[in-house]
Amino acid sequence: MRKSGFFFVAPVVLLSLAISAALLAQDQKFPSQGERAKAVNVVRLINTAEVTYNMGSKKGATDGHGRYASWDDLYRSGAVQSVQDRWAMVKDLQLSAGPEVIPGYRLDLIVSPDGQSYSIALHDKKEGDGLFSVFSDSTGIIYWGAPLQ
Repeated sequence: MRKSGFFFVAPVVLLSLAISAALLAQDQKFPSQGERAKAVNVVRLINTAEVTYNMGSKKGATDGHGRYASWDDLYRSGAVQSVQDRWAMVKDLQLSAGPEVIPGYRLDLIVSPDGQSYSIALHDKKEGDGLFSVFSDSTGIIYWGAPLQ
């Protein structure tokens, strides 16, 4: 009777260990909470810079362009730096003018031909299953996602 119990319990324990190891491996592939927060904050910063570029720096301002900007125009305009200087949570981010705006993430910023709307996608550039992306558009709503497994 003891042997039959062993033959039943041993596979269950091994299966449980295998499932735990697989789940742990998946958790390690997904970016940390800090990395996800940084990516979301970059998209939040770009959304706010787009509104600043479009509408102007304050209510009734005359420095607005009346349209949204490409990443090159937005970055060169100073709107990104202006927002970054005001927000403590993004003050230390090192953004670049290239498509890899922060290390390890590629930015796709698409502006409609009339300049009245835009879409942002910030993609994790890691290899494998741990990919992560943050999305937004001119509504200002921010989403995140990962590839289907």
